[in-house]
Amino acid sequence: MKPLTKLGESKMVDGSVWELWERDGELSLQHDGLPCATSFTHGSEDAMAEIATSPITRATQPCIMIAGLGLGYGLAKAMECLPREKARFIVAEPIPSIVAWNREYSETKSVWEDSRVSAENATAADLCRKRTGSLHAILLRHVHARCEMNLSDAQAYFNALKGGSLLAITVVKRDKRLESTLMRAGFEVSTTPVPASSKGKQLRMHTVVLARRGRFVPFAERQNNK
Repeated sequence: MKPLTKLGESKMVDGSVWELWERDGELSLQHDGLPCATSFTHGSEDAMAEIATSPITRATQPCIMIAGLGLGYGLAKAMECLPREKARFIVAEPIPSIVAWNREYSETKSVWEDSRVSAENATAADLCRKRTGSLHAILLRHVHARCEMNLSDAQAYFNALKGGSLLAITVVKRDKRLESTLMRAGFEVSTTPVPASSKGKQLRMHTVVLARRGRFVPFAERQNNK
């Protein structure tokens, strides 16, 4: 078996520990010993980015927020889907070490050479409270069975989005409590199962929760209504 190597460790003020491990070219981002992101399993992040950006592929200046960086796969896929020169990709990551590890070790580290990408040392909810109606999509990766989102944060996400835009959340399995919170905040909510990874012999599924702020009006329809 290939050796397991620790590439980085960061201790938080609350006593928790973030670590980055590598084995045979595969990376694992862990929080208190539990995997939060791996370079083996990121299929659901790719799918989330594709779904969330699909309504806005023709936007000339799309502004996307990545809520939690992980190992950067959601960010990289969103950039691939939206190659516009004036697109903006805001990474909300309150743990600076994760951004630093992505820049140095991640398979997607080249995205940090793109001037359209910026990182903010804050939670996505806090940033959204300052960005009313300015975002075309929010991508939120969540790896645990339950996403503990409160109503205040859900309303912050809702208010930060433009009409018809999506908050997309990856979860391990469907979470009706999360869906209820999002609906109380004003979102139209649906879910779709997606493969957790394109690798491996056994197919595992994650769920992408799609929370839409109102109806999206296609660009062609907007032109016809003028």
